[in-house]
Amino acid sequence: MSEYVSSQPADGSSAGDQQQESSVSSQSGASTSSQLGTDSSSAGDQQQESSVSSQSDASTSSQLGTDSSSAGDQQQESSVSSQSDASTSSQLGTDSSSAGDQQQESSVSSQSGASTSSQLGTDSSSAGDQQQESSVSSQSDASTSSQLGT
Repeated sequence: MSEYVSSQPADGSSAGDQQQESSVSSQSGASTSSQLGTDSSSAGDQQQESSVSSQSDASTSSQLGTDSSSAGDQQQESSVSSQSDASTSSQLGTDSSSAGDQQQESSVSSQSGASTSSQLGTDSSSAGDQQQESSVSSQSDASTSSQLGT
């Protein structure tokens, strides 16, 4: 069974809130792609949650506020559990200007050959706080890369 879920509120201008939740469970060969507020200008909050559980060869990609200007908060959570050959990539506030807070959490558990890459606030100008948490547990041949405020 293969399912593809794609949500893109791209190239938009909003003065309110933007919230997106995408979840995929119990799939084989599943792909979930979520983009929130890409190339947009927003004075409110941006929140994105993406979760994938019980998958084989699963890929989860999340981008929040890429190339955007925001005066509010940006929060992204990406979690992957019980996967084989799983890849999780999260980018938050890349090449952006933000006067609020940026927070990113990425967690991967119980994986074989897993790769977790997190970039927060890369090449950005921010007057607020930047926080990143990356945790990897119970892995074989695991790779974890974290860049904060580069």
